[in-house]
Amino acid sequence: MPLAHDAHKPMFDLKPADGAIGSTQQYVGTCRSDFKKLSEDILARLNTAADLHGDR
Repeated sequence: MPLAHDAHKPMFDLKPADGAIGSTQQYVGTCRSDFKKLSEDILARLNTAADLHGDR
């Protein structure tokens, strides 16, 4: 996390130029995948809730 803080970027957006190299770059990829899945799950739940309430 300190790298993300210093680079003023989210962890999943760090690049080698930001200092994310080696095992840190692997963690960045894992973090990106986790956030992508989380955002997709949230969107699916919102869509389901909207469908149930007839908001579409």
